[in-house]
Amino acid sequence: MKNNNCSDCSEKTVEGRAVIDKETGLLCVDLNCQDYETDKDILVPYVCTTCGETTWKTKSPTEQKK
Repeated sequence: MKNNNCSDCSEKTVEGRAVIDKETGLLCVDLNCQDYETDKDILVPYVCTTCGETTWKTKSPTEQKK
């Protein structure tokens, strides 16, 4: 949930990877892994490490190789 008083969102946002937890079936975000093995557009979470605000962006295959 976004903290409206957070001033760190533009500087302390890290790219993550969306994964399904095998035990619970919940959608989770892994901040330690950014490997994408696909030639399709993917939806990537960007999470502020201060307040937890999550922004989802689409990455194309050409952006993934950078």
